Amino acid sequence: MKISRKKMGEFGEKIARQFLEKKKLKFCEKNFCAAGGEIDLIFFDIARDEFVFVEVKIRTNTAFGDGASAITSHKFQKILAAAEFFFAQKNFEKIPNFRIDAIILRLDRGKIFCQHLQNLGETDF
Repeated sequence: MKISRKKMGEFGEKIARQFLEKKKLKFCEKNFCAAGGEIDLIFFDIARDEFVFVEVKIRTNTAFGDGASAITSHKFQKILAAAEFFFAQKNFEKIPNFRIDAIILRLDRGKIFCQHLQNLGETDF
């Protein structure tokens, strides 16, 4: 039975959220929509005093590349714009410290493999 992309994405976001909460990040919001982009998960890292905007990619095979290869410079720019919109919508006077992370999940024979890419920047693509 084939699972829809939407259901697979929701499952991936749930796993990513649990993974990051175990790392003591405080969950704020999911599926934040902004003009031209969406942020899968938003957390606050109390230890580092910064927001964390998380892109989640889940794969069951690598026929079309791994999840990390799906995060392009264009995708990064959309996440960055959505993050700026998030701060404007929440009425921050200035943009606080933040970073962009990715959680790459791979499902293989009933096992879940998780890779956490932290503090992505434009030079990563």
